[in-house]
Amino acid sequence: MFALFAQCVHAYAQSATAEIFIPLDDRSEIWLKPRIDTLDNLKEYEFRIRVVPEYKINQFLFEKGLAIQTDSVLKIIPNSTKYGDIDTATLRVVVTSIHGSRIILFQKRFFVRVPERLFPVINGAKTNLMKINDKELLERNHPYPKQEFVKDHVFITMYDNTTNMKQLEVKNVSVAIYEQQGKQFESHSDTLTMDAIKELRKIKNPTPVYIRVEAQAPSGKSKKVIWNKIVIYSD
Repeated sequence: MFALFAQCVHAYAQSATAEIFIPLDDRSEIWLKPRIDTLDNLKEYEFRIRVVPEYKINQFLFEKGLAIQTDSVLKIIPNSTKYGDIDTATLRVVVTSIHGSRIILFQKRFFVRVPERLFPVINGAKTNLMKINDKELLERNHPYPKQEFVKDHVFITMYDNTTNMKQLEVKNVSVAIYEQQGKQFESHSDTLTMDAIKELRKIKNPTPVYIRVEAQAPSGKSKKVIWNKIVIYSD
């Protein structure tokens, strides 16, 4: 019974010791200069470090970013994703005695100023983008007023994806109105034919319209044929 109690005490001591960290400020065993508490995100900072002769620094761990030690210089680069706010990041230092019989864990908490994100990350970039008169994006199954489709000159532009917005050369545009199955109004350029425009002018109720675009990359090596369905209504 006593042996079991001793094992429990030993296990508790080990788990408790593993969680103990000593603040880095105003310590005689180790110091860090300059004494600053607030960092700007992604900016590089250099600190002079010193540890008393009977100890050596075993490892630096920076919670949010990089910590690189070169001799007596420590470089810290905070990297937080808490955009437009103040974040916190903890520097942890593992110090061991020269003979390896003692380990001390120090920590220092920094505040990190994180600016607003300038350019949002695009997740799942859209591809094969069609635009009417190079103005409005034509998204699949979305409704559009017919005013942009019934001018005397209507053309379609196409872009590879929303990430690089590389424009493709449109070789052919075909228009098919759902109510007129089997009938397509085909052009041999990026411009809608006058016959297609005349038919679109007749639309009064919301009507599905299919637009087929044949486009080619500027290099001329790849060709795409894309169908897009939109709904046109009389505004």
